[in-house]
Amino acid sequence: MWDVIVIGAGPAGLSAASVVARAGLACMCIDRLGPGGQLINFGPLHDTPDLPAGTTGPDLVASLSDTMLEAGAELAVAEVGALRRDGEGWVVATDDGEHRARGVIIATGLTQGALGIDGEAGFEGRGLSFCAACDGPLYAGQDVIVAGTDHWAMQEAIELAQVAARVTMVHSGGPVFGAHERVATATALGNIDMVEGRIVALDGEDGLQSVTIARDSGRDVLPARAVFVYTQRIPAVSFARGSLDLDGMGHIMADEDLRLPGRTLFAAGDVRARAPQRIASAIADGERAGHAAVAELKTS
Repeated sequence: MWDVIVIGAGPAGLSAASVVARAGLACMCIDRLGPGGQLINFGPLHDTPDLPAGTTGPDLVASLSDTMLEAGAELAVAEVGALRRDGEGWVVATDDGEHRARGVIIATGLTQGALGIDGEAGFEGRGLSFCAACDGPLYAGQDVIVAGTDHWAMQEAIELAQVAARVTMVHSGGPVFGAHERVATATALGNIDMVEGRIVALDGEDGLQSVTIARDSGRDVLPARAVFVYTQRIPAVSFARGSLDLDGMGHIMADEDLRLPGRTLFAAGDVRARAPQRIASAIADGERAGHAAVAELKTS
């Protein structure tokens, strides 16, 4: 029996587990791939002013992981299949067995992106990518596209602009990209364009060669050797979707203390509703959820 199980080992989950363990509670952090989440694939980070310049995603993952392990939390690599109540506590069912805890913090983030168009899967590994740091060097000196409007999309566009000839960001309009400093950074690079519209087709015989974009003015075909997808990223809560209070986009609804109705269940990071989707915010979320869980369990 653990005091707290944290599901997800991204920046929010690692931070939450550190707080819980430092408070003297038995804590395990579970992730299907290991620590870091999407952060493990990021190059230099651009929205973390409290960190030294040049800090990369893996650098931050290593720091957060070391802090968590030094605090006394344990890390488990397993796929979570279900979450259910067990009396006053919880059962977390994984492909490595069942684990019981008095409290649970869900910090699973968002799923891999998707365009939602016919033939999309056929281009995976042939021009369709989800990681700039992993695949960006393959397209050095070529034209690429980033599909998405959130923080992660802009982060990846800035990363790609260091190697690609030109980066076109295809976005859906509205408040684009969040923080203004990232837009300023992108503009200063000089090789990032922004196009409002939606990708509706991928074309190419020998890998990706062009994309079709639907816009208010009609359809445009742009040459591109790769598309990096950050659209339709939904909260990764399939293991407990039927038992959670979700908003219209599938994010977990939680109160100001990041607690869900029913006590001892919390949500932190991008998986929760109204999360800013910034690395610093995810870390702060995890710490807040960790403190809330500690306060709840130490008084119960």
